[in-house]
Amino acid sequence: METIGQILKNAREKKGLTIEELEASTHIVARFIKALENEEFDVLPGEIYVKGFIKNLSDKLSLDANMVLERYNLQKNGIKSEQDLLKNTKSSKNVKKSKENTEQDNSKEKENQPPAKESLKDTINTEKNEEKTIKETNKRNKNMNSGNAEADLLFMAKRDLYKLRNRNRSVIPTVIIILAIIVVIAVIFVNRNNILGFFTSNKKQNRNETEISKNIVDSKARQSVKVGDVIYFKPLGISATIKFNTIGNVVHINVNGQDLSFSKSNPIILDLNGNGINDFKISVIEVYDNSATVEMERLEEDQMVNTGYNTEIDQTELNSTNYNNTVSTNLLVINGETYIEQDTEKVDIRIEITAKHFVYVRYFIDSNRPATTNLLSGKTLYLEAKDVVMLTIGNAGEVVVKVNGKTINVGGAGETVNKTIKWVKNLNDSTRYNLIMSDTK
Repeated sequence: METIGQILKNAREKKGLTIEELEASTHIVARFIKALENEEFDVLPGEIYVKGFIKNLSDKLSLDANMVLERYNLQKNGIKSEQDLLKNTKSSKNVKKSKENTEQDNSKEKENQPPAKESLKDTINTEKNEEKTIKETNKRNKNMNSGNAEADLLFMAKRDLYKLRNRNRSVIPTVIIILAIIVVIAVIFVNRNNILGFFTSNKKQNRNETEISKNIVDSKARQSVKVGDVIYFKPLGISATIKFNTIGNVVHINVNGQDLSFSKSNPIILDLNGNGINDFKISVIEVYDNSATVEMERLEEDQMVNTGYNTEIDQTELNSTNYNNTVSTNLLVINGETYIEQDTEKVDIRIEITAKHFVYVRYFIDSNRPATTNLLSGKTLYLEAKDVVMLTIGNAGEVVVKVNGKTINVGGAGETVNKTIKWVKNLNDSTRYNLIMSDTK
């Protein structure tokens, strides 16, 4: 029979999930998932948490949570039902044999009794014989009982086992009820935030939200948050309603109806007023288990766009440059794919995106999660990747894009483009590479 650890691990591998992916979807720390699969119960927190973890993992892995919890309880408590059954069977056989021997002795005594007589004399003699027989039988039984202490012990053992069996039958439903209560308490504890939110009245919820918005009216503030929290950031001039959907290495939020994601190295910068000037920034200061500390800030018009690296470009020089003439014209284009570098050694992909006017940029770097930013006029976004970069640029004609020092034409004014820039091995020499830009499929 599979152990609890084998059940969870086999179910996860059957679904093709890694422990990290399971951590992201269940919000259970990876080391706890690994400890459950390895059955390292001493590493885990209290029993109520363990059963809550098992319930949560079973639901995510499409397992019967009640059956998995029952398997865990059996494994944890070490029930020895098979050994008890074997002892009961041996005791029953011994007592049955003793009973059969007693019945055979009684049958022999009945056979030795004389047949009934119709005459009075024979009746009297018969009664005397019966009395004598009874006395002898009692005497023999008394001697037999004193010599058969083992049979008496077996009988007593059978009686005690019968009582124990009946008591266990009455205890099992109680144990099941207690386990069910523990499971319910664990589920309630794990989902306490949602349950409390469900039973809290709208009036009380609105009052709490008002209190939060009053606490965050400064131009810059830090706040501890958890999944499901809603924050109203209302400094002078802007208003942001921020809902925290998931929290991990990447934090997923909704700002004024727009789904966005950011991390410690990639904050979010937005134009909340729609005037072409970024006026809001939110960044992650620290991430904990299912919670984080974030910093919200109202930006001034002269502040830089914080994208990891920033640089300033003289606006006069930017406006006076004819970018159409600076685009590299000696690049090979085959079937819509632009060969930026050919037959060369593989190096890091370095991209510079400079805005001539306000533009929107979304990007994927290697296997990292996507990030989004808005570039003000004259600002530059620097990106660096090992293998691949995927770009979405709004108003592509208003940016200057350089890849490893070469200026690349990515699109026209007012056009939103999706481009992939990646290294591809040279077919003739696997040690050499081509750097190619193509439309994202």
